[in-house]
Amino acid sequence: MMHDAETHSVLPRRGRVAGVLALVVLAGCASVSPQHVTTDRMDYGQVVADSWKRQTLLNVVRLRYADAPVFLDVSSIINSYTVGGEASAQATVPSRIDPNVLEFGGTGRRSNTPTVTYQPLLGDRFTKSLLRPIPPASVFQLLQGGWSVGLVFKTVVNSINGLRNASAGVAADPGFDELNAAMSRIQGAGNIGIRVEPGKDGGGVVAVIRRAEDGSELGGDSQRVRRLLGLGEDVSEFEITYGLVPRNPNEVAMLTRSMMEIMLQLGFGIDLPATHAAGGRALPGQWQPGNAKAEPLVHIRSGTEAPADAYAAVPYKGYWYWIDDNDIASKRRFTFLMILFSLAETGQTTASPVVTVPSR
Repeated sequence: MMHDAETHSVLPRRGRVAGVLALVVLAGCASVSPQHVTTDRMDYGQVVADSWKRQTLLNVVRLRYADAPVFLDVSSIINSYTVGGEASAQATVPSRIDPNVLEFGGTGRRSNTPTVTYQPLLGDRFTKSLLRPIPPASVFQLLQGGWSVGLVFKTVVNSINGLRNASAGVAADPGFDELNAAMSRIQGAGNIGIRVEPGKDGGGVVAVIRRAEDGSELGGDSQRVRRLLGLGEDVSEFEITYGLVPRNPNEVAMLTRSMMEIMLQLGFGIDLPATHAAGGRALPGQWQPGNAKAEPLVHIRSGTEAPADAYAAVPYKGYWYWIDDNDIASKRRFTFLMILFSLAETGQTTASPVVTVPSR
């Protein structure tokens, strides 16, 4: 009976020894789960998107205060994981004197070392991205891409064939708003198109407004657009150029805004703190609530405390500035502004620094 008991006590211990040895083998096979790709991509993507919104909003506020904008692009994000471990086990023959017949131990380590590279917007790239007007042809390309006439014209266009848009709190020409409304209805019916044709300067863009039946609502809008733009009655195709006035009845001349101008226009929608507005610390042209004719592109609120629910919020000069998350019109136009940055990027992107990450 004594012999059987001792044999029974040794077998479980041997099983435990085998289990520890299995741990040693598993520790040597440890690896980083591919699931980290999904997690990291979503997390870093969300953080970069939020920081982009906050940087753009802060620069809009800075320009309203006649301060210089500063842009830092996130040019690369490299995340390096290290996983490792060690395990040890020792077994001894059991005895009546020392019942401890099994000893084992283990250590593990895991590290995550992200490397983020920032690239400032300077020099020629700054000039091309922020100071050059958006090409007029791109305005109609945006319309063709599905963006509404009301959003594109009010945001990007300074004037079209002499009809002036609202600027710095000054109301737009009545003809500009009338053109905007008529073009919106024509766009809704799918009657606006563009095509690119070879020109003397290497390329030209022709916009097409399909003719509608006389006496119909769309027919009236088509005639209204031609009258407001000074186009010939029989013109259904016209060339788009940059300028204040057209050179012939088959041309539409546009003065478009640069990204810097668009940001300045957005800044006039800031509710400045009373002390800042009265003290001359910001550019004049304060928007007055209730003035529908000079409605701002984006309504930016201000306060002494951080907002509880905001689309984007930044601190500046002791105050908080933000766009309400339930202000869908302001959110939509602000998002459109950020999309325009890629359209305005016409220069060669500066090469990013080369980052070497050791592999294991």
